[in-house]
Amino acid sequence: MVTRTSRPFSPAKTPPAGTTRFGNAAASFNDRKILLSQRAPSINQSAGRIYQLRMGLPSLLSPFSRSISTPKKVPPSFSNYELIFNFEFISKGNVLEWSATRNGMDLVGVEFKAFPSGAHTIPSDFTIFKFREYFGIACFETVMDVASSRGAHLKSVGLLANNLNQLTRNRTSLTKFVRQLHEQPDNFHNMEKWFDALSSSDAPDSMPPSDMTQGDFLDRNVVLAFMRRMEARLFVLWKLMMLRKRVLFVSGPPVQTLCTNVLLCALLDSTEDNRDGSSLKPSTLFFVDLHDMDAIKLAETYNACSTEKIFETKQELFDALVVDGDIRIPSRILQEQCLLTAADRRRFVDYMETVVTESKNEEIGCDSVHGVPEDARTLFVDAFASLNYSVLSCLRAASSFGEGKITAEDISALSLDATSDIPFLSALAELHGFRVEFPPVVWCPGCRCC
Repeated sequence: MVTRTSRPFSPAKTPPAGTTRFGNAAASFNDRKILLSQRAPSINQSAGRIYQLRMGLPSLLSPFSRSISTPKKVPPSFSNYELIFNFEFISKGNVLEWSATRNGMDLVGVEFKAFPSGAHTIPSDFTIFKFREYFGIACFETVMDVASSRGAHLKSVGLLANNLNQLTRNRTSLTKFVRQLHEQPDNFHNMEKWFDALSSSDAPDSMPPSDMTQGDFLDRNVVLAFMRRMEARLFVLWKLMMLRKRVLFVSGPPVQTLCTNVLLCALLDSTEDNRDGSSLKPSTLFFVDLHDMDAIKLAETYNACSTEKIFETKQELFDALVVDGDIRIPSRILQEQCLLTAADRRRFVDYMETVVTESKNEEIGCDSVHGVPEDARTLFVDAFASLNYSVLSCLRAASSFGEGKITAEDISALSLDATSDIPFLSALAELHGFRVEFPPVVWCPGCRCC
């Protein structure tokens, strides 16, 4: 049943199917280290080809083997759409004009997500957010009007669902409705009809299934812009995400850039079973505002963004603050654990070169060096999923077999810095309960980056 509220405005690439099994789990750790050293996770060797990794190490998900098969394309459950809404921003604040909901859900608090701070400064934008147990997306547009009390009309149309994949597919439709409401402010018929179809079991077949790594949401330009903005600091973000820290992006509009930053950051600790990002962790909050401060203060881990500059002064709310690509980490201990190393810089050059080259091949329809066209999203996610699998498998194997020792050679074989990355690996091993002994850290005199 769909409940409607109307308050008219008034001026007052997947790998081929197959299964790969590792060798006997009782094999010596030294033998496994040899195999590991032969499979250092260079993006040219493994990105987009995770299933080709033959490390001879026990799986993180199963003690002795792992299976990789082609994921099934499951048609989306259209009944998961919960609510559609329309807000108008006037001198009195954000006013609800119209909404329709399946279960009588109230909208208290959504108005602050529908119009992020600074939304009036750009012609159009969109934001992704969490509202209770739902994901939300709101598309808003500004139309200049000198006769208006604020010199412009701002409208926002949004949708709530329990699956982010469904929301990203409908962003174009929401943008269209915003423009229609600017032209016909009180005409909600098209939105109502569309939501009824979306919420019913007989939703149009023309609405194709999607995932977060397809469509225009994370296209080539978005991925490359994120990598160029972060540069080698991308691997500082990677370490923060692997250690499950609280990461907050703060910047002015457009909010969509902040939200895609959060999403790409969330994919940095992808696993092989979730390299398409189809299952986001609950800690991926996307856009947050001042009303979320109490909630995120209690969170042990999260990944979020905001346009509220006041967050920059609240160091108790985050472990790392990202402002225009610059990463600020208040904790001295965490700074050492997430140090930007020479190995990170070398790896970034390798990753960037391959993503640019191979995604360009895909864009013009040419085969990549692997023989199959790849897109930037797949290359980006697969590279980090492969790296994560290599690192965690090495730690697990060291903890489970032999003397539990990791050597400098083992660390170098992972394309990590044999000295500077030891604090990171030590913290990661402790987080996962791995009992591992590392070489003593000996810093170069006056140097912390080599």
